[in-house]
Order: sequence, then structure tokens, then C-alpha cells
Amino acid sequence: MKIRVLGCYGGQLLGFHLTSFLVNDTVLLDAGSPTEVLTLEEQSKIRHIFLSHTHLDHIKDIAFLADNRAIKRVSQAVATYPITIHSLQQNLSTLSQHFLNDVVWPDFTKIPNQEEGILRMQSFEAEQMLCIEGLEITPIEVNHPVPCTGFLLNQDGAQVIFTADTGHTDRIWEVANQQPNLKAVIIDCSFPNSHEKLAHISGHLTPKGMAKELKKLDKLGSVSIYLYHMKPEVLTEMASEVEAENIPHLRMLTQVDELVIEI
Repeated sequence: MKIRVLGCYGGQLLGFHLTSFLVNDTVLLDAGSPTEVLTLEEQSKIRHIFLSHTHLDHIKDIAFLADNRAIKRVSQAVATYPITIHSLQQNLSTLSQHFLNDVVWPDFTKIPNQEEGILRMQSFEAEQMLCIEGLEITPIEVNHPVPCTGFLLNQDGAQVIFTADTGHTDRIWEVANQQPNLKAVIIDCSFPNSHEKLAHISGHLTPKGMAKELKKLDKLGSVSIYLYHMKPEVLTEMASEVEAENIPHLRMLTQVDELVIEI
């Protein structure tokens, strides 16, 4: 399993990209920044987007991926494929009503026509596993102000947990503890400790909150822990607070990271 970090930050400043992880070149976990990072050729390989929730920093580049794919289809320069967006039905309805609604952005599920839309939508249920080209993906509900799921990734007997945006939660750790070969956890850590109230209100974690959550993980100390969704403007402060927690095998992600997960 190959996970390429396209963006891992919870805010957008010059040089900092929003949340987006490319798995095995064809599957996106969230779509905050793929068109800012990937070439058109790399974008053309994307077949699926697994959307954790509908906050703008996770959906922004759905719009521009679709636009770029439409131009390629019209030019017939290369074979193009639809992109299937997988998410909870509430999230797909939000996309249709408030984003891909022909007001904020064209409805690319109907372009060039309803039968051959650039985008397709497919709902999933929490803890319903889907298999995409040998990659098993299971959504798990987490604690956020809008409907949100993290994801369990499983390929060739190795597992990765992506918590997505979450405050204090429980079920995803129960699932993590059931995995026989859990190799890595990617966990929200958005605000410095001084912003604990804001983190709580917005459904995110501070370094102290993140450390508290990780105590629920049975394999803490033997699996890699990666932090994402850090606010760029407080990155230095957060780095010091994360280091002070002294958690083994833990580091903040950067947007040039590529994780290779093997047994």
C-alpha cells in the first residue's frame, strides 16, 4: 500500500496544502489539494474519492478535478474515466445541494450528460467495507460537528487507520485494536494546547488531546503515528508541544511524505 501525502494541513497559506492523501495512485482520501500537486497525467489516474466529510478544506478540489477531467474528455486527448465519490448519504446530499448545484459550481454528475457524468456518487454505510482494486476501505464514524468518517485501509494483510477530522472519539480505536497487523495511524492534531476550547467546539484535537486519544490504542509504541491537519500559523508552537508528549514512533506529516505500508 502506497500513501502519498498531497496535503496534510488544516489551513491554507502559501506553501501549505489542504488535506488529501493519494492511495495507490487511483484513490483519494479527501480532496483538499490534488490539483495543486498532481500533474494532469497523475490526476487522470484517479478513479475514486473517499470523502470523510463536507467541510470545504476536504472537498475544494473535487470542483477542479472534475473541470480538468471534463476538458480532457472533450478534447479526447486521452481515455477518461468517471470519478466516483464515496461518502455517507448525508454528505453526498450536501454536495449536491450546496456545492455541485449549478450555482456554486456546475453539477458534473450531469456533464456532459446524466448517463456519462464526469462525477458519480455512491453512498456507503459506516463499517461497510468496500474493495477497490485490492484495497479494502472501511468507513468508521468519528466525532465531528458534521457527519464524518475515518477510514480503515487494508491491503495484503496490512492495516492503516486514518481518523479524519475528529475530537475525542471511541469506535475507531475499538476497530484499530481489532486489527492483526496494524502498521500506522494518521490522526488529527489541529490546534495548540492553548486553543483547547476551540478544538473542542470544532471537533478537533490538540497535542494533549491527541495523546489522550492514543492511550486507547493497544499497540501504541509499536506502530507508526502520523499527525495531520495542523494549522500552519501555529506549527512551530505545536511542534514543541507534540515533542513534549514523548510518544514513540510519532511525527507530524509533511506534504512531501510517501508512506509505503508492508507486512
